[in-house]
Amino acid sequence: MEKLQANVQLLLNLFKLRKFNDAESLNKDLLKKYPKSGYLYNMLGLILASQKKNDDAIKTFKKGIEVEPDFAHLYDNLATAYKAKSQFKLSEEFYKKSISINKKIPEPHNNLGNLYIVLNNYKKAIASYKNAIKLNKKFFTSYYNLGILYKNAGNFKDSIKCLENALKINPYLFSAHRSLSEMTKYTKNIKHYKFLNKIYEEKKIGKEKKTELIFALGKANNDLKKFDDAFSYYKEANDLRRKEVIFSLEKERKIFSQIKKTFNKNLFDKFETAGLSESSAIFIVGMPRSGTTLIEQILSSHHEVFGGDELKFLIDLADEFIFEKNDKSIIKQLNNFNKNYFNKIGKKYISKIKNLSNFKDRITDKLPVNFKWVGLIKLILPNSKIIHCTRNSRDVCLSIYKNYFINPQLNFSYSLEEIVDYYNLYDDLMKHWNKILPDFIINVKYENIVSDPSDQIKILLKKCNLNWDSNCLKFYNNKRLIKTSSDTQARKKIYKTSLNSWINYKKNLDIFFKNLP
Repeated sequence: MEKLQANVQLLLNLFKLRKFNDAESLNKDLLKKYPKSGYLYNMLGLILASQKKNDDAIKTFKKGIEVEPDFAHLYDNLATAYKAKSQFKLSEEFYKKSISINKKIPEPHNNLGNLYIVLNNYKKAIASYKNAIKLNKKFFTSYYNLGILYKNAGNFKDSIKCLENALKINPYLFSAHRSLSEMTKYTKNIKHYKFLNKIYEEKKIGKEKKTELIFALGKANNDLKKFDDAFSYYKEANDLRRKEVIFSLEKERKIFSQIKKTFNKNLFDKFETAGLSESSAIFIVGMPRSGTTLIEQILSSHHEVFGGDELKFLIDLADEFIFEKNDKSIIKQLNNFNKNYFNKIGKKYISKIKNLSNFKDRITDKLPVNFKWVGLIKLILPNSKIIHCTRNSRDVCLSIYKNYFINPQLNFSYSLEEIVDYYNLYDDLMKHWNKILPDFIINVKYENIVSDPSDQIKILLKKCNLNWDSNCLKFYNNKRLIKTSSDTQARKKIYKTSLNSWINYKKNLDIFFKNLP
């Protein structure tokens, strides 16, 4: 028994260190010796899921349930694996099964809340998080998740309260510090500012684990107009974050080049009649921090429009249908297909958004990096609308640098050199789309919206074939959830303080920004 305990501890250590191959090998060896251990099946399932081997993880959790049908965590983790595969009904079913087996553990309630957010059922999400907290008053994860939900909904008072509760339990929950900083206007006497500095100086936790805290310090010093200090913190945070993510500019260059070569005039001429006649989708594209969230907030205030937020559907479909199966850096020879191929992709996309749209006629898809796939959209949904948001390139690049992102599509964001290079790739590709598809893209300039919102919003609605709705001018009253880094800004009335904000950091940025358009 002592040897088993020692091996289990080694297994946990390997898992925490993300040495998944070693952990998987050890776990399988242990299962050969202890084939009736539901715990070991549960661990193996978690290890497989961490490697995105969700099908294998599901099989493993199911084997564990056969061995130990009353082990609630197996059902909980099985539900999470189904959620990762967008099999939401099965996911909900198994979360509830986990809860029914063990009514004393908070985890399945918390995870069920996460599922309900994906399903846009925010009342049930709130109830699930609160149920988790009732079961364990020290379960800081649900305080945090509830705080983020309230933040996304614009309920900043309750959000701050929940995040502060989470930090009382776990002062080193750095994600909570960063989220709290985004809702705080700092003065030197704000308690949280002093607390951030205190934890930053503590030696018992290495700086490499404090990335999000250091982003928060950058935000605080920016508020205090201590721009040299702010830049120093931003640079330190970005340098740390860059070590955590995988990004290859060379790989991006190759993909951008392939996209331009593949989606050419000959392709569009050949498939001129391809695609569905469906016109419900409104794509909002551009660089991150270019005003895409503001545009979606405006449009989703219209009574006919559902705000879909940042949807991965198009990227997932591109992975499935556009890239080679065994090499996601190579685009297929699309000329070899017939128009039914593109109709199939369009049907899959529409099916996915209809499940979200809450019976509204139109739905926005605001994933900025969909700018890569303007040509694909033209082939699968030629009657959809594409709004391309532009903003002063220097303001965009600085704003990206000041933010911490979770989306791996944005892994270019933590080096000023890479941000600038990526911006130039984006700018070149958008010139390609505007040239080859001149009447397909609605180009919207952030500065124009800010300077003349009334007229610009009317023009935008008309171009989207939407009748006038005065609610679009009062977008800041829109209570929908905003799940992006702009969730606090999009709750405010139009403001101009973000225009030319890069000037505050000019001496730090000029050397990097000299190659921007």
